[in-house]
Amino acid sequence: MSTPEDSLVSSTLRPRDASKEPSVTAQSTNTFEFEISSQQEEYLEIKNSSLDKYFDLFHDANPIYSRANFLQNYRNALCSKDLISTMVIITAKLIGFAPEGSDLDIRIDHLLSSNHLELDIIGDSPTLDQMRKAYIMAFYEFHQFPGDQSWMRIGRLTRIAYRVGIDKLERLPTFYPDWAAISKAEMQEWRLLWWCIYKIDSYTNLAAGTPYLIDKDFINTALMMSESNIASSNGEPTESEAVYLPTSFQGLWEVIPSLTSDPETFLANVHIVTVTAMRDVALVGRIYFLREHTGTVEEVFKEAERQLSALRLALPFGWLNTDRNALAGESQSNHHARLVTIFHLSFAQLFLGILKCRAEEGDEWTRSWQKILENCQDIARAAAQWDSSFCVRVDPAINLVLLTALIFLEVHKKTSISSTAVNSESSIKHDQTIIRLLLDQFAKIWTFPRLIILSFKSFRESFSGVSGSLSQRQVNAILLSYKGPLHPRWVQFLASVRTIVNDAGYL
Repeated sequence: MSTPEDSLVSSTLRPRDASKEPSVTAQSTNTFEFEISSQQEEYLEIKNSSLDKYFDLFHDANPIYSRANFLQNYRNALCSKDLISTMVIITAKLIGFAPEGSDLDIRIDHLLSSNHLELDIIGDSPTLDQMRKAYIMAFYEFHQFPGDQSWMRIGRLTRIAYRVGIDKLERLPTFYPDWAAISKAEMQEWRLLWWCIYKIDSYTNLAAGTPYLIDKDFINTALMMSESNIASSNGEPTESEAVYLPTSFQGLWEVIPSLTSDPETFLANVHIVTVTAMRDVALVGRIYFLREHTGTVEEVFKEAERQLSALRLALPFGWLNTDRNALAGESQSNHHARLVTIFHLSFAQLFLGILKCRAEEGDEWTRSWQKILENCQDIARAAAQWDSSFCVRVDPAINLVLLTALIFLEVHKKTSISSTAVNSESSIKHDQTIIRLLLDQFAKIWTFPRLIILSFKSFRESFSGVSGSLSQRQVNAILLSYKGPLHPRWVQFLASVRTIVNDAGYL
């Protein structure tokens, strides 16, 4: 009989030595050679400047590196040529920098098509740099060319991560000499990459209405540690040092006190926790869809509501205040990172309210419908604090949150509950304006928010044909038909809103 250790060994792949991959130094060229007539020194200046810009702008949304470690490896010729080239090209595209004679779109198309082949032939032991490049391309394609192909690319990347074994990173040194020989700093780099893959798996499947590939109940990779804690721990994290994501929704709030002991990584780890809160609420939705008429659904809703409340209260004092805490020295960067977690929590509550409205009637339904409006207003309040210069610095997946708020604010304008309130419609219109303006800022950089804006316009156009105030039954018909923007029935939903509402009115 095989033991758990045998199973672990057989399902995990060894890391290949990155130093054996093609490398690049600060004095050599790479595959990103703009067709420019300048001297080599000028080209190197462009390249180095682009790498600095990558960390200044793009890295916060995708913290797959330690900046200091990466730049040191770059200077020591330990970075893959392909990775450097990819970082420079993507950064140039995002900041709108295109030297004379270059065609970034053609180069990016080549990167995307060639990376599909690379994922097929990446082998049994991809290097860290190969995985990083694959992640950057998956992230970029999802937000710039959203659709089935980008969704499939992320799925393939996630499965490769499982094959490498970074979902159980803390156990690998116990079973493999080559993993045991890896430095603590490099283990942290793999850890950073894993949690970025975890988040993008969450976003994409939430948008598509499909099950997550990653099951968080079977993750044995610790949350992030700061470089100072890594250096002081003198070896791999011990069980007392390492902090793990709880294996159930019930314990999600309990991890917060442990994270406060490491201020350098607190924001990044809370980001993972709030993404998990969204994931867990979506799982509640799947339970409702599959077991709508069973007695367990109501209890699941109550438990999810309790756990979300506990998580919000477990966060530091003033965390949910959308204003920047200037008196406490909160930087703009940290403020916007905190705003992202507020978006996540507001969306989790909004989505839970949608699920509860589907299952309730009478006064309970009215309370849940009111809660949906409250959560949409919270999202608009956070959006109002946004500095547009941070649109390239955060994960644009928060546009999923903005779309949901826009649509249900629109529905609220046509309900008798909202229409009887003083100044309610003008307040809702203002909130929609704020959210739309933020989407417009993201749309200057990414395609995904542009498609979201078009989706909302399509919804509003179809919905404008509905006359009078909506009944509870008609609102529920919309709630039951609502899908994520990457769901195969999304376009059908947008086109048929008027029919859905009218049909419900005749029942």
